[in-house]
Amino acid sequence: MATISKISIIIPVYNVEQYLRQCLDSIVNQTMREIHIICVNDGSPDNSRAILQEYADRDSRFEIIDKPNGGLSSARNAAYPSIKGKYVLFVDSDDWIAIDLCEKTYRKAEVTGAQMTLFSYQEEGGYGSAGLFRTITPNDKTTIEEKLPVLDYPIACGKLWRSDFLLDNKLYFPEGLAFEDNLFNWQAVILAERISVVPERFYHYRCVSSSISQSGGKHVMHIFPIFEKIREYLLESGYYTAYRDKFLSKKLNGWHYQYHHIQKSLRPQYVAMIRESLTAEDREFIRTAPKKLVQKCSKLFYEKMIDGNPGLIAMVDYYISSAIYSITKKPPRQIFHWIIKRIKK
Repeated sequence: MATISKISIIIPVYNVEQYLRQCLDSIVNQTMREIHIICVNDGSPDNSRAILQEYADRDSRFEIIDKPNGGLSSARNAAYPSIKGKYVLFVDSDDWIAIDLCEKTYRKAEVTGAQMTLFSYQEEGGYGSAGLFRTITPNDKTTIEEKLPVLDYPIACGKLWRSDFLLDNKLYFPEGLAFEDNLFNWQAVILAERISVVPERFYHYRCVSSSISQSGGKHVMHIFPIFEKIREYLLESGYYTAYRDKFLSKKLNGWHYQYHHIQKSLRPQYVAMIRESLTAEDREFIRTAPKKLVQKCSKLFYEKMIDGNPGLIAMVDYYISSAIYSITKKPPRQIFHWIIKRIKK
């Protein structure tokens, strides 16, 4: 008799032969055995397909889907018709997971009845651990106010999803665009009746300098259509007013953040797109929003670098503020105060 799957694990695979075995080993060795492993070979030109077949030959829980290359969103979406488990877990093929992830998140989801169960991740080769538990308390989220911090944590791989929630609401990833997790997460948070949290770091996210997310290429400009799609969804669903401040905060801080990550040769074009995309509502929000919603360095960015022709002092002030915040996550005035105190001592 066939084993009933509790969780379907979706793994998009493209050109990752050097990392794939570590990923697959972390999945086949899960303490929960009732899993269904869907590997989507997204037209890999390397040896990834052969590695998948090697694992499938010795483990009947594997299912391999072959398709022409279409990108991460396309590969994830291609797995939806094959979902068998009550829950879905997304794992990227250059990452790996703790061996008890499935068991512990499944148990939590069953007890709470949550459509989304969050857990944290560890960056490998990057800045360290995710900041999930600085902003998200482990109690269940049911109200809009309680759900707002979840929008700071868009990564689809950082959650266990109930399958019927994804399928019934047609929650697919936008194909052909980067920042796909952002739109997906906004839609899911709005629709979810209950979101639960398991306060452990189960996911190991590998930071690879050659990856799309790290390269700073033209894909960074996809942030503009992604946030426009989020705005359209909020308006169509009738939730724009309830989520307005959070949306504008994420959009404006996000645009500024990506300015520092896009290649320098593309910055003039990127700045032109910001100027074209800024609305009167955006400008008013930048002017009046408290610091907790629009960081000081972001305000300076829009006021001096986007709307003005900054002099040398304004530019220095902006870059010092940006550098201090990116390194310390503390306001510049707090750092300067700390330095002065030390000097006086």
